Amino acid sequence: MTARERTALGARLAERVQGTPLAVRLALLSAALTVVVVGTAFLVLRLRAAADARQVFAGELAASAHALQQLQDDRQLLLLATANLASTSPTLRAALQTARLEATPSGHPREAVVATVRREAVRIFGDVNRDLLIVTDDRGRVIAAVARHGREPAPGDNLSRLPAVQHVLAADTPTPDSSFGLVRAGERLHQVGCVAILVQGQPIGVLVLGDGLDGMLTGIRTASAAGLVVTAGDDVVATSAGAPPVTAPALESDAGAPQGGRRVRVGGEEYVAASLSLGRMEDGRPARLHMLRSISAAVRPLTGSLGRSFLLAGALAVLAVGVGTLGLSRAALRPLSRFVDVLRSGADGRQPARVAPARGPREMRTLATAYNRLIDSVERQHRQLEQRRTELVAANETLRSEIQERERAEQALRQSEAQLRQAQKLEALGTLAGGVAHDFNNLLTVIMGYTDLVTHALPPTGAMRDDVAQIKEAAQRATTLVRQLLAFSRKQVLQLRIVDLNDVVTGLEPLLRRLIGADIDLQVRLAPQLQRVKADAGQMEQVVMNLVVNARDAMPGGGTLVIETGDVTLDRRHQHRPDALPGGPAVMLAVSDTGTGMDEATRARIFEPFFTTKAPGEGTGLGLSTVHGVVHQTGGSITVFSELGKGTRFRIYLPPVGETTRETPSTAASSEPQRGTETVLVAEDDAQVRRLVTRSLEELGYRVLEAEDGAAALETAAQHDGPIHLLVTDVVMPRMGGPALLASLREARPDVEVLFLSGYSTDAVARHGELAPNAAFLHKPVSAEALALTVRRLLDGKPLPVPEP
Repeated sequence: MTARERTALGARLAERVQGTPLAVRLALLSAALTVVVVGTAFLVLRLRAAADARQVFAGELAASAHALQQLQDDRQLLLLATANLASTSPTLRAALQTARLEATPSGHPREAVVATVRREAVRIFGDVNRDLLIVTDDRGRVIAAVARHGREPAPGDNLSRLPAVQHVLAADTPTPDSSFGLVRAGERLHQVGCVAILVQGQPIGVLVLGDGLDGMLTGIRTASAAGLVVTAGDDVVATSAGAPPVTAPALESDAGAPQGGRRVRVGGEEYVAASLSLGRMEDGRPARLHMLRSISAAVRPLTGSLGRSFLLAGALAVLAVGVGTLGLSRAALRPLSRFVDVLRSGADGRQPARVAPARGPREMRTLATAYNRLIDSVERQHRQLEQRRTELVAANETLRSEIQERERAEQALRQSEAQLRQAQKLEALGTLAGGVAHDFNNLLTVIMGYTDLVTHALPPTGAMRDDVAQIKEAAQRATTLVRQLLAFSRKQVLQLRIVDLNDVVTGLEPLLRRLIGADIDLQVRLAPQLQRVKADAGQMEQVVMNLVVNARDAMPGGGTLVIETGDVTLDRRHQHRPDALPGGPAVMLAVSDTGTGMDEATRARIFEPFFTTKAPGEGTGLGLSTVHGVVHQTGGSITVFSELGKGTRFRIYLPPVGETTRETPSTAASSEPQRGTETVLVAEDDAQVRRLVTRSLEELGYRVLEAEDGAAALETAAQHDGPIHLLVTDVVMPRMGGPALLASLREARPDVEVLFLSGYSTDAVARHGELAPNAAFLHKPVSAEALALTVRRLLDGKPLPVPEP
């Protein structure tokens, strides 16, 4: 057919279509539009179903991956904690140390040692309920291994290529992420945690503890119905039932995408994947777990059912629309002009005109009725607008109430700002107290030191000795006052140890009963198996004493005083209070009384320094501020509940520590020899303190070199030909401080011991440089006995005595 013939045929068809009745053309057009709409709707629904399935699966996999990551983190931490506990076995450490010391030239331990390690490994394996336990030497070679299923590594196998083993043998402080990996025992993969077995801080071996990976895959598959694939580099090392035959590069190609929602195509099928890390294999390759859900398998039944339904519904819709459009067109076009005339005649009126139902086709009557309903709807909307205006008036009232609520919130904000200003005032006062403490401590050191020297020179009895004792007692009271000032400002030096609060209360109970009198009933309620806390035992005793004294003074006519301890769990409401501990486990110490109580104004100021409700001369106002400072410097929080006439209850919350053993302070026997003949270099910028320290040491037989600061001390040391056994130095001095002096002095004299002295607070000392690791430190004021004992023990290499708090 030529182009001219095609043009002629198109013209004839157009002419024939134009000659077709309008009703027929409308019916055909409606049918064609119905086909397009039904087809488009089916395509959109199909795409939407796939997108919804992808989104649902992505959300499920993301949640599963997140939950699995948390479960794996908990599992790894439990593995590490169990391995740490197992590594403390004395038998295992002794055997490994023996193997290290008695190893043959080839590096293999004796059979008896291997047998001992094997027996201890089997015993530990039975206790920990894990799938794999391996013990290696300090070069990563297997000494003994036990596996629940499959073949365990043979003795002599080298695990040093496992990054986790390398890290715990080489790193000073392993991190949790670096202490885990995957080990293959026979045909099974195990997720393992590694810890170094230490003797005197040096690794002598590694304990590897693990669980089978197939058990975890089975559990995940059961819980999530996802296919699971484990890859290591470019290899697939494990799969679960229902997993597609996917390659590792296909899974790792989009590893940088979000944790859930990655799309993967396998053999024409579309999957949603989520991944998480499992650690590193023995050859260093990173291992990852991939969870896969098939979108195609989920959408295919739905699209098949939708296709059949849409085909049937589309055919019926095309037929109904075509026939209906044809009938409607024929019935509606004739009376339509009359209906338009009626509308036009009423368009000039002020009110909308209504159309009286006319005789004729049903469609026209329906159209007239619909028009009348439209007019009624307009009138209803007008009425609704009036009602809306009324609602807006009510909303204005609500807005006014909200404005009032905002004003109340602003008032609360102003109160918070006032509390902040009060805290800043306390901080400024604490800074002042910390600065005054240095000079005051130097003066007290001189006073107390020379009273000790005078006391030693006086006869054992006599009025003069009593007078000197009064001077020393006054100096000690001044020392207590300085410590109270530093306590409320949180700048005191704390001797933190692992403490049982039950022991603190029990040790004080006899003294407290004598202190409060017979008219007050003291009840002590101690929780059994109380968790330990890290605190200064002496300061905690002072806290209890201050609270009990306040409670006694609040009950002049007698009453009941309760001291109780307990392990509690703080909810999230508690952590929103100022200076509060975060929600979670805590150790509580509570002191309650049935005394007079406090009003709101008094309760708001009880922790302010120098605030007291007692008569002049009966109190310093430092008791509760000291309690507040000690508790917060220890890392805890304190709350108070009180009402007039209903008594008062103080609750102290301290963070627990995981250690189960207590630290007991070492004490020095008074009969220890304190004299010596060694050479001591004294660097102190305060002339009186320097002279006191020099005289005290010279009277004990030491040879003393004096220097007024760090630079002068270096010059004195350079001019001295003999050895210098000990450096006694202040931390903060002009020109050169104590830490810098020690660093410079040890370049020429690396074996010199050091004793730091300072009257500054802990944070002030820290601003002038880090002290040497494990360096001895005495906080001024220092007594002559404490100085002599510390110097002697440093020179003898003995443990230092714990200073009195």
